[in-house]
Amino acid sequence: MKIKSFQGGYDKNFSYLIWCEKTNAAAIIDPAVNPTSIIEDIENKNLNLQKIFITHTHFDHYKYLSDFLFYFPNIEICCYENSITLFKDYNVTAIINNEVISLGEILLIALHTPGHFHDSLCYWEKKNQILFTGDTMFVGRT
Repeated sequence: MKIKSFQGGYDKNFSYLIWCEKTNAAAIIDPAVNPTSIIEDIENKNLNLQKIFITHTHFDHYKYLSDFLFYFPNIEICCYENSITLFKDYNVTAIINNEVISLGEILLIALHTPGHFHDSLCYWEKKNQILFTGDTMFVGRT
């Protein structure tokens, strides 16, 4: 699995571009950052953007979702099962606790982690021990 992080937006949020090196299947975790440089990377690396994972539904974490959907209108949006109504007009998939989601040969495990927000999800890639936490854990502060 390859990962590239992008920082920006409100509160210095992160967006992550992840992809499978064997299949070029790619996903965005939290479309919280202006998509211009992310889309350039997708095109330059010849990636096949298939999914957007939402860690929670505070607006700053999906602020640029409509921009990504403009360029990739059929992309699958993955979010916690109780929040799918926010994205009902799109290709949305309800995610439950401990669900295993594939992206090429990458397997991510969704972990429901309420606390910061009722619908918070972390995405765990067990093989390499990588955890995408959204705002369940902040970078550089509590």
